[in-house]
Amino acid sequence: MPEEKAKKNDRHVTKTEQVMDTGYAWIVLLGSVIINLLGVGSLKSFGVLYTEMLDHFSAGSGNTAWIGSITWFLLHVLAPLANCLCRRYTFRLVSLVGGIMVGCGYFLSGFVTRIELMYLTFTIIGIGYSLSYVSSVIIISFYFKQRRTLANGVMVSAGGVSALTFPSLYRFLIDKYGLSQAFWVIGAFVSNICVASCLFREPNKPPQSNNAEARIEESISDENQKKCCNALKLKFNLLKNSRFTLLVMAFTICSFGHITNYILIPAHIKTLGYSNTYITIGVSIIGGGELIGRIAVGWFADLNIIQKKYIFVVCMFIGGVFALISPLFGTFTFMAVYAGVVAAFPASFLALISVLAIERVGMENFPAAFSIIFVFMSISSLVSQPIAGWMADYYGSWYPAFILTGITLICSGVILLLEPVVIRYGMGKTYPLENVDNELASRVNEAYVHDRKEGNLNKTDKVDETHLPK
Repeated sequence: MPEEKAKKNDRHVTKTEQVMDTGYAWIVLLGSVIINLLGVGSLKSFGVLYTEMLDHFSAGSGNTAWIGSITWFLLHVLAPLANCLCRRYTFRLVSLVGGIMVGCGYFLSGFVTRIELMYLTFTIIGIGYSLSYVSSVIIISFYFKQRRTLANGVMVSAGGVSALTFPSLYRFLIDKYGLSQAFWVIGAFVSNICVASCLFREPNKPPQSNNAEARIEESISDENQKKCCNALKLKFNLLKNSRFTLLVMAFTICSFGHITNYILIPAHIKTLGYSNTYITIGVSIIGGGELIGRIAVGWFADLNIIQKKYIFVVCMFIGGVFALISPLFGTFTFMAVYAGVVAAFPASFLALISVLAIERVGMENFPAAFSIIFVFMSISSLVSQPIAGWMADYYGSWYPAFILTGITLICSGVILLLEPVVIRYGMGKTYPLENVDNELASRVNEAYVHDRKEGNLNKTDKVDETHLPK
């Protein structure tokens, strides 16, 4: 009987690993890359449109900033709904509908003459972005395991490619056709999200197993995949996990500084008196920095040389320091350097969201954890850019916004550094601070040894070290 169970597990592992990190997984990654290239990349190039709309509507820096912040807010806050729809229907259909909404939103924006109506059209765009983006992110985690960090890094860096090229395209379209007609061309272009969505294929869900590794990485059952009402019930009990709660707090605060930079950099360059060409270059540098930084961070994180949370902390500290010293400089040269630094380091946190969340809650809880993270990030996404704009209107300078950005980035890194302290006092017993992680790892190993004795494992099973607390 144990031999038959072992053979069954061997067959199961072979079948499951066929779709992980190989074969059609790379086609799915290609679809996700294109969606990020067209969708998220166009959001990151919003700075060019923002500086143009400042003059077009004359509504002030803060009020104009609502246009972009609404889109970012909807992208994040609707993650649970998008997750629900992906379970109820398919990743392909949800992403396809999202692409249609994005294209329609940009097309309608070309007819808008009042800023209040622009809020409405960009609401449609934000909903479409959320549906397509969330679909592309979640499906990747079902197709990649060993190269999950690298896959996520490649996917989110696609936004950097378009952020590198889209600003020049936007500038060309605005100069040649005007703002209104430029929206029409942009809408037609980003509608190719629909084409990329057709590359998605529903991932195979492995059945329930007594395997210890499978319990860590068990996919959601087919029955729950079809129950939309259950999907909308966010597992807020995951916040009882102190490590996950700290991660949510860090991402929420980090998101404030990250999203602010997309209007902070181009608007400040304009305030310094530089032409639209320099504004376009500044926004393009952000894209180039993200392209290089996220792939590099994803590759380095997969080497497991240091813990992934420390990679996040270092990136936040570097970006925070540069933001705090920015008032000491008033040249385009420094702003170009700043744009590259904040893109290569703080912005790379998006490549770490999935892997850090899975390390803390497991694959079976990842979709719910992903939704919770995005709901909290939506709060900072909504207020970050308007607050920066209002500060600029009040003080007559963008430097106070730079200081606030630096503080938020550094605080997000400090939060994860507090993880050992929080774990120490949240385990019900008191352990020496340096032994906290060893104690948690010991508990996982004890469970593994127990399953080995009970015959629930076969010779190919092993503890996945990425899930052991460091």
